[in-house]
Amino acid sequence: MDIVSFSKAAKIEREVKQARDSYASLDGRLNAVSVGNVVSVGLKTELPTIGESGRLYLVRQDSSNQNESTTYTYSRGEYVKVGGDRVSNHPENGTINLNGTRTVIYNHPDTHSADMITDGIHNVIMTLDEREKLSNIDRDANHYTHPDTHSADMISDGETHVSMTWSERKRLHVIDPWESISDLVDYTDVVTYFAYDIQGRVIRQVVTDKYTEQLVRGPVLTMPTSSEGYAQNDSFLVISNGEIYRYDGLDFVQLPPLVDVIYQYDGEGRLVAKSIARMGSTPVQTNFQYIYDSFGNRIAVKKY
Repeated sequence: MDIVSFSKAAKIEREVKQARDSYASLDGRLNAVSVGNVVSVGLKTELPTIGESGRLYLVRQDSSNQNESTTYTYSRGEYVKVGGDRVSNHPENGTINLNGTRTVIYNHPDTHSADMITDGIHNVIMTLDEREKLSNIDRDANHYTHPDTHSADMISDGETHVSMTWSERKRLHVIDPWESISDLVDYTDVVTYFAYDIQGRVIRQVVTDKYTEQLVRGPVLTMPTSSEGYAQNDSFLVISNGEIYRYDGLDFVQLPPLVDVIYQYDGEGRLVAKSIARMGSTPVQTNFQYIYDSFGNRIAVKKY
């Protein structure tokens, strides 16, 4: 038996049992299920003398079945109780075979109110309010044409590309070119060490000669407490004091600096000060102060 037919038959039996004390209500419910295919009577003696093939006959109080509700069909001149092997599947939806006879237990109406439809897993029913709302939406409302130009404020950062703020643009305009930072010394045969902050800005630059072999490693904030992990000729810049050390295989040996440059930035990332200390028989220090207007433009440099 297909699931629809079985569920409809089970529903009829259940409704009979639940409404034994409300016959009129039961008849109304049965008529709503399948008009013309179900006949409901109170007692078995009230059944028609001659029944019709293809109908269901419900006896609500069957004296031959301990006054329980019982379903019958009429076949070959007699009423036959429905149950067990007498019920079998029929290829048509809403139809079963009762005692070998095709019996329609449910006819879906050609039309009915949408109120009896419930939402499914993939499809849902529309309410009157939703239909009204939909009717007020323009036909091409979902059609979108990207404008030729628009504000950058509507652009959000992506995984590989980001948008720039006004503050970042101002900072970009006043960033010194790499050449002005990397080419501070006119000497040859030197090694220049750099240290950076977490924003990637140069904060210290120390120059030493290259006459001693140096395998440059990354800068450290403070002097290492142990030589573990260092190989001979490894060299590094100590950011906190601007000193350069080389490991000679036994201990760390300081290399003489030629130039030590310190860079300072303000809260907006602009370079505001730079000091250059040139070593030698007579050390010389030159200081620079950078001045900006209210728009972030660099308008002056003081050198002293």
